[in-house]
Amino acid sequence: MAYLLESIDKNKHVTSNNAQIDSTKITEGLYGTDLWNPFDSRFASYVKSSIQLHCVTSKTSLIGRVLRQAIVNLVYRITREPDEHIENDTTVIGTEHRIYHSYRYKYESKTDKVLGTTLNEDADADGDIEFEISALAPTVFYKLREDLGISNIDFRQSFSKHRMKDFTNPGRSGSLMYKTFDDLYILKSLYEHEARLFMQILAGYHLQLTQRPTIFNRIVGLYSIRFGTLISNIEIYVAVMLNAFTPSLRINEIFDLKGSKINRQLEGTLSLDKLHKLKDLDFVNLYPHGIRIPSNIYQRLHRVISNDARVLRKLNITDYSLILGITHIDVSQDNLMQCRPSAGISALCHTVNTIALLCKHEKNSERLISNTQIYLKDVPISLLKPLEMLHEKIDEDLFFNDDAIARSTLPIPGIINKSDQRVYLYFAIIDMLQEYDTRKSLEQKLKQMTNPNHQSQGSVIEPDEYEKRFLNFIFQSVFIDAGDDFSWARTGTS
Repeated sequence: MAYLLESIDKNKHVTSNNAQIDSTKITEGLYGTDLWNPFDSRFASYVKSSIQLHCVTSKTSLIGRVLRQAIVNLVYRITREPDEHIENDTTVIGTEHRIYHSYRYKYESKTDKVLGTTLNEDADADGDIEFEISALAPTVFYKLREDLGISNIDFRQSFSKHRMKDFTNPGRSGSLMYKTFDDLYILKSLYEHEARLFMQILAGYHLQLTQRPTIFNRIVGLYSIRFGTLISNIEIYVAVMLNAFTPSLRINEIFDLKGSKINRQLEGTLSLDKLHKLKDLDFVNLYPHGIRIPSNIYQRLHRVISNDARVLRKLNITDYSLILGITHIDVSQDNLMQCRPSAGISALCHTVNTIALLCKHEKNSERLISNTQIYLKDVPISLLKPLEMLHEKIDEDLFFNDDAIARSTLPIPGIINKSDQRVYLYFAIIDMLQEYDTRKSLEQKLKQMTNPNHQSQGSVIEPDEYEKRFLNFIFQSVFIDAGDDFSWARTGTS
């Protein structure tokens, strides 16, 4: 994305924590309208982004510090000035989705400080690095957050108090990844072509989230980071999205589900950490008969996810996932781990029924009692609420009882088939910006040469086929229509 215009000159103002922000250092302009080319293989973007991410692996902590400070400053400007807007020559009505606001910082290696800097000030010492951070479409995202019920003051507060948690993925994707200190937001780097696609569909995405039931994850900010190295200039795009699984939800298992059978099973020995990295075949092994959910919710969920998948198919998107978090009500985390063997995830299947018999009538009073004692204002609660996303309501007194967390986060109630254990379900569709471009088409064909099953069961297949496989798996193997078989109340359970 080429930046075409830069102009703004506003007064200085002071933030609530007495840190001065100089608006004369904030530039405003429009990013270039390099039109999407359906025949663009994105090879240059893949190569460029991969090399750049590799080059910054030693600087992820510093990048997180600078990005956090920039978000605080740039969001402050938006929340401070909507009623003080002065029209300038940079933008016109209709270009709001192409606006950027930029702020420059200099990292001083000698003092280990990040300071605001003027536009043309160079790093003046060995180890000093100058960064330029841009908020893309800041006014659009301001409105999107407000429409989703997210106060922009609270959004800024999530970045204000502490440094972000750096959990950059050193594996296959190499993505930069951070969490805010309160666990409400996850930040993840995007390829350049993914950021470009997102900006092109932002208006429709905004409408999708605010006017229709959808379980798309909520991307609520997009930023670019530019700085120089000895080798080249680096430009990275980072999306800010809601965290579907905050610690307060006490998620026992997290599954990344695509409907694929190839390389979709956890390897190695089982550990508590790995229960949050499960995949399709792990779900089939653990829950071979699926999870029953109330019939009205099943019908609504089927319609909503089908619509979401259709939207992605029309955008030529593939390789997206349903992330599913399961919170057990009748089985504690300790009992889940004690009842399961340590030989590996593939050995879990034969013990599932045993666990059910041992724990079926166990009262999970620890969760219920502790939740009645929680002051919710002091606990970060996920802003992604499944029933709210579906525009669906249930009898909260029946399904949530005294569970304050469940009442605040509105999960889907489920019953594990055959074992009749009760669970709460949290979910979202993620990784929605991966187009089936020339590169992915070639990747699929090459994998087919070594394994013919890749044509139908690989992670990346044509969007039409991906949509069909995804929906079949989700609604035949994962979620089951309970019909009249959904007895939730338990005798003797408080």
